[in-house]
Amino acid sequence: MSNSSLICWTKISPNSSYRSSKITKITLHHAASCGTIYSMGNYFALSSAKCSANYGVDSDGRIALYVNECDRAWTSSSSDNDGQAVTIEVANNSGSPNWTVSD
Repeated sequence: MSNSSLICWTKISPNSSYRSSKITKITLHHAASCGTIYSMGNYFALSSAKCSANYGVDSDGRIALYVNECDRAWTSSSSDNDGQAVTIEVANNSGSPNWTVSD
Protein backbone atom coordinates (compact mmCIF):
# COMPACT_ATOMS: atom_id res chain seq x y z
CA MET A 1 0.00 0.00 0.00
CA SER A 2 1.31 3.43 -0.84
CA ASN A 3 0.07 6.98 -0.71
CA SER A 4 -0.84 8.94 -3.83
CA SER A 5 1.92 10.70 -5.73
CA LEU A 6 -0.59 13.51 -6.51
CA ILE A 7 -0.43 15.12 -3.08
CA CYS A 8 1.01 18.61 -2.78
CA TRP A 9 0.82 18.96 1.01
CA THR A 10 0.95 16.61 4.00
CA LYS A 11 -0.26 17.16 7.55
CA ILE A 12 -0.74 13.88 9.40
CA SER A 13 -3.71 13.80 11.76
CA PRO A 14 -3.59 12.10 15.16
CA ASN A 15 -7.17 10.98 14.52
CA SER A 16 -6.64 7.56 12.98
CA SER A 17 -6.46 3.89 13.87
CA TYR A 18 -4.71 0.76 12.68
CA ARG A 19 -6.32 -0.49 9.44
CA SER A 20 -7.24 -4.14 9.99
CA SER A 21 -9.20 -4.62 6.76
CA LYS A 22 -8.20 -4.77 3.13
CA ILE A 23 -8.99 -1.61 1.12
CA THR A 24 -11.98 -2.40 -1.09
CA LYS A 25 -13.54 1.00 -1.77
CA ILE A 26 -13.24 4.76 -1.90
CA THR A 27 -15.49 6.97 0.21
CA LEU A 28 -16.04 10.61 -0.72
CA HIS A 29 -17.24 12.93 2.03
CA HIS A 30 -18.11 16.61 1.68
CA ALA A 31 -16.39 18.91 4.14
CA ALA A 32 -19.39 21.12 4.97
CA SER A 33 -16.97 24.00 4.44
CA CYS A 34 -15.50 25.96 1.57
CA GLY A 35 -12.02 25.66 3.06
CA THR A 36 -8.66 24.80 1.58
CA ILE A 37 -6.59 21.66 2.04
CA TYR A 38 -4.65 23.68 4.61
CA SER A 39 -7.67 24.62 6.73
CA MET A 40 -8.98 21.04 6.54
CA GLY A 41 -5.57 19.72 7.57
CA ASN A 42 -5.29 22.16 10.46
CA TYR A 43 -8.72 21.05 11.70
CA PHE A 44 -7.90 17.34 11.36
CA ALA A 45 -4.65 17.99 13.29
CA LEU A 46 -6.70 18.79 16.40
CA SER A 47 -7.16 15.65 18.48
CA SER A 48 -10.35 17.23 19.82
CA ALA A 49 -11.83 17.15 16.28
CA LYS A 50 -12.07 13.33 16.48
CA CYS A 51 -12.29 13.11 12.69
CA SER A 52 -9.97 12.85 9.70
CA ALA A 53 -9.67 11.62 6.12
CA ASN A 54 -6.93 9.91 4.18
CA TYR A 55 -6.95 12.71 1.61
CA GLY A 56 -8.49 16.11 1.07
CA VAL A 57 -9.26 17.96 -2.14
CA ASP A 58 -10.08 21.66 -2.26
CA SER A 59 -11.92 23.68 -4.90
CA ASP A 60 -8.61 24.58 -6.56
CA GLY A 61 -7.88 20.88 -7.13
CA ARG A 62 -5.05 20.66 -4.60
CA ILE A 63 -4.69 17.30 -2.86
CA ALA A 64 -3.40 16.76 0.67
CA LEU A 65 -2.56 13.68 2.72
CA TYR A 66 -3.90 13.61 6.30
CA VAL A 67 -3.83 9.89 7.15
CA ASN A 68 -1.53 7.38 5.48
CA GLU A 69 -3.40 4.75 3.47
CA CYS A 70 -2.03 2.00 5.72
CA ASP A 71 -4.10 3.55 8.54
CA ARG A 72 -7.85 3.97 8.97
CA ALA A 73 -9.10 7.56 8.90
CA TRP A 74 -12.14 8.58 10.93
CA THR A 75 -14.31 10.00 8.16
CA SER A 76 -17.76 8.50 7.74
CA SER A 77 -18.86 7.72 11.33
CA SER A 78 -18.65 4.04 10.38
CA SER A 79 -15.55 2.16 11.53
CA ASP A 80 -16.52 -0.72 9.21
CA ASN A 81 -16.66 1.59 6.18
CA ASP A 82 -13.56 3.58 7.10
CA GLY A 83 -11.65 0.36 7.73
CA GLN A 84 -12.23 -0.74 4.12
CA ALA A 85 -12.02 2.64 2.39
CA VAL A 86 -9.56 5.22 1.24
CA THR A 87 -11.48 8.31 2.31
CA ILE A 88 -11.42 11.67 0.57
CA GLU A 89 -12.73 14.87 2.14
CA VAL A 90 -13.91 17.25 -0.60
CA ALA A 91 -14.26 20.98 0.05
CA ASN A 92 -17.55 22.58 -0.86
CA ASN A 93 -17.77 25.51 -3.24
CA SER A 94 -21.07 26.70 -1.74
CA GLY A 95 -22.71 26.44 1.64
CA SER A 96 -26.14 25.64 2.97
CA PRO A 97 -28.63 24.54 1.84
CA ASN A 98 -27.12 22.81 -1.23
CA TRP A 99 -23.48 22.22 -0.18
CA THR A 100 -22.29 21.77 -3.78
CA VAL A 101 -18.74 20.68 -4.58
CA SER A 102 -16.68 21.77 -7.53
CA ASP A 103 -15.85 19.54 -10.49
